[in-house]
Amino acid sequence: MELNSILFPAPPPSYDTSTFPGELIWVPSEDHEKIKIPCLLLKSINGSKKIMLYFHGNAEDIGLSYEMTDLIRTVLQLHVLVIEYPGYGLYAGKPKAERILQDANSIYNFVINTLKFAPNDIFAFGRSIGSGPSTSLARFRGLGCLFLMSAYTSIRDVVKNVAGKLAQYLVAERFRNIDNMPHIHCPVLLMHGRLDTLVPYSHSQDLHAQCAGLCHLILPNDMDHNFFDYYDDLLLPMASFLTMAEIEIRPEIPGTGAIDILDEFYLFPEGQPISKNTGRLNKLFKKLNQ
Repeated sequence: MELNSILFPAPPPSYDTSTFPGELIWVPSEDHEKIKIPCLLLKSINGSKKIMLYFHGNAEDIGLSYEMTDLIRTVLQLHVLVIEYPGYGLYAGKPKAERILQDANSIYNFVINTLKFAPNDIFAFGRSIGSGPSTSLARFRGLGCLFLMSAYTSIRDVVKNVAGKLAQYLVAERFRNIDNMPHIHCPVLLMHGRLDTLVPYSHSQDLHAQCAGLCHLILPNDMDHNFFDYYDDLLLPMASFLTMAEIEIRPEIPGTGAIDILDEFYLFPEGQPISKNTGRLNKLFKKLNQ
């Protein structure tokens, strides 16, 4: 069974090249010549010494992620870089796990080399399928803090829960978060709704048990995989966790912490194809996401 037929049910693009002026940027891929990754760079108005890499869920693109990430930027007062997946939004290509991990590394290097953030000043937020690339970065590259929402232990465990024990063996294993957790030493906050039927909250409990460093788990009673309260279930716990972890967000000198990049990153790459995805929400995930 092809991995992306189950894991990446991309919706039709929610944005085009003119939807987010001054916020849509194109980051060069280090593994695919002449290909650039569409991202939203949401700058903190008052500046910040921290930046969050946001890896969205499998049934949304960066446009559909805007409301949530804009709130993260505003409430937590940090910069947010929202990363697109191949086959989603304007990003042509097949949504394969290996390609997503390659892009995550390209983005990480861009943040360090171009935006000039130190590894300890880089956070990652992984929602659902996005917990895969975010935990990989935390393990192999290093982060200042990791936030996981509705995370899973492994892809096969998700398929087992959705389609039964035999189905898990028909899907190639990818994104084994359970193997990454013992090697992650930055502070980790896991947020998982008790009403989640797609990825049961026991996945986050298992991940929490494998944490190597400071790790906190919250399980909101009224939250499921797609419906939650931005403030009570996410933003307030995130802010409290940063305080508990003694992580300072605001720059030491007022008026500093701004991001300034060249205009060329805002220009649509000449010759780059645009995704022709018209929506491929498969029946399995459509049923579970209703």
